[in-house]
Amino acid sequence: MNRQLIILLLLTFALCTYAADGTSATTAKEWNQYYFQFELLNKAELKNLTKIISIDNIKGNWAYAYANDEEWKAFQELGYKTRLLPSPASLITPLMSTSVQQTRLWDSYPTYDAYVATMNAFAASYPDLCQIVDAGTTVNGRKILYAKISDNVGTHEAEPELMYSGTIHGDETTGFILLLRLIDTLLSGYGSAPRLTNIVNNSELWICPNVNPDGTYYGGNSTVASARRYNYNGYDLNRNFPDPSGNQYSGQPLQTETSLMMNLANNHHFVLAANFHGGAEVVNYPWDYTYSLHPDNNWWISTSLVYANSVKANGPAGYFTSVASSGITNGAAWYVISGGRQDWMNYTAHCREVTLEISTTKMPAASTLPNYWNYNYDAMLSFLEQGLYGVHGVVTDPYGVPLNATISISGHDNSYSTVITDPANGDFYRYLSPGTYNLTVSASGYPDKVISGVVVNANTKTPLNVIMGELPHYQSINLQPGWNLLSFNIDLGTNNYASVFGSNLQQIKNNSQTYAPAMASHYNTLPSLQSARGYWVNNSSSQTLNVQGSLLLVSNHSQALAAGWNLVSYVPDAAMPISTALAGIIGHVLEVKSMSASWTPSSGGTLSIMEPGKAYWIKLAAPCTLVYP
Repeated sequence: MNRQLIILLLLTFALCTYAADGTSATTAKEWNQYYFQFELLNKAELKNLTKIISIDNIKGNWAYAYANDEEWKAFQELGYKTRLLPSPASLITPLMSTSVQQTRLWDSYPTYDAYVATMNAFAASYPDLCQIVDAGTTVNGRKILYAKISDNVGTHEAEPELMYSGTIHGDETTGFILLLRLIDTLLSGYGSAPRLTNIVNNSELWICPNVNPDGTYYGGNSTVASARRYNYNGYDLNRNFPDPSGNQYSGQPLQTETSLMMNLANNHHFVLAANFHGGAEVVNYPWDYTYSLHPDNNWWISTSLVYANSVKANGPAGYFTSVASSGITNGAAWYVISGGRQDWMNYTAHCREVTLEISTTKMPAASTLPNYWNYNYDAMLSFLEQGLYGVHGVVTDPYGVPLNATISISGHDNSYSTVITDPANGDFYRYLSPGTYNLTVSASGYPDKVISGVVVNANTKTPLNVIMGELPHYQSINLQPGWNLLSFNIDLGTNNYASVFGSNLQQIKNNSQTYAPAMASHYNTLPSLQSARGYWVNNSSSQTLNVQGSLLLVSNHSQALAAGWNLVSYVPDAAMPISTALAGIIGHVLEVKSMSASWTPSSGGTLSIMEPGKAYWIKLAAPCTLVYP
């Protein structure tokens, strides 16, 4: 039996060993963590192996991975050359802090209680800038906390929502401390540091230092010494997200922490995000699950280099080169995984998320944490600033009501790269490489609208306001008893004679057709009313017509006229002097008449202006086409 078939059989076994309630068949508190390396002869095997174990890194022919009890049992049957490695958390004796004051020295790991107290202290010290949002409770009763930071933190503004999160793998703790310190720095520097102030004023920041506290504090709230990669139930949360079809990946039960993160993303509108990891040093950009390139691959490369170039400039020689000399990698080119949060955030939540691996040591000695801050601080700000660039648009209806819309670029996007508006404010953010683009805006109940020639420059915001549809226009036309000349400069839609004129209409005519309600149908040759056409109307009494429709675009309604007399509509929505209105054909005009006045180019006359709602007789010396200004 070949190895590929064995893998598939054992995959079936591994997926059937979990209880229906989502906990391991082994009591969750008792499961073992296996951290190991094995020789990988063919990288293509990872596609199936990632469904059995949690691949952590690839270095040459060696793969590094984690497994719980059932995963380890299944993997052992495959016959790979394997070596167990010590748990990353066992390699140091972590220095712990037990108070907010100690934690804010940033050279220790906080106890769980000190972590929660530190987060709450941010909101207490900066209530106008910071709120602590409880995203929910983990399997083992701990809180997933986000610091929401904005200059108007109590108001949901039309600003990009930017998200940083760390330690989805509980034993990768560098990002945990750096994100805590970033929150503190943004708040304490607001108003005095221009760069920090600009970020806070122009975005809504969501920062969660630890999205897997059960993994980090697996040995208890007082220490990170027994930190583990998986959650309390024994699942890798970064392999637990649904696949692009929406199905739960490999049949894994959806974990509480995964569900909480998905709910948060679905209830908000995160547009740029990063998830902080450890175990390598690289910016990992989409996709992880497929070798196909993202439509915005060039933008991903340039944006990833913003982070990588900064940390390489601020770090020691060799920093951020453990995976690639450039400091960046396409995820699948490094190694393929499925069920990852980064991909789900991109293809389902319409966000732009990267994975930031910031330390080859998963749990560094606490004394080295200030060094990692110095290496990464500028890069963390630079990446957030990328969220302030690109196309910043707002989509509304004609009354200014925000719309739920999708924005795509024909010939560029696929269904996994389009962006959507935040329906609360109608705002959207499309990050693109420099160039000129045609954006298509789609909203339910409206025809698609193409915005052509949208220019995107590097490190610049391109504002864009999009109004779907048009305000209805009301045209009022006064009619006298007897004959009148009239025209409509709105889209009449389905308006018929009765809905426009009621019972007052005696007869209506154009140049060659007629309609009268009292005449037999076979004598009525004018089948319906048309916009931008001139009519004679015989009314039984005085009447004001009030007709609603979209205002006509003048340039779309030219009128082909013959030599001699023509019945002509007036399309503009404002009155004009005759010479201005007829400037395009004035060389052919011999005379203009209304019902009671006239005008000639040579001598003028009693008629001086042309007005909306009226029609005119125009005598021409030669055929021509009338287009109003």
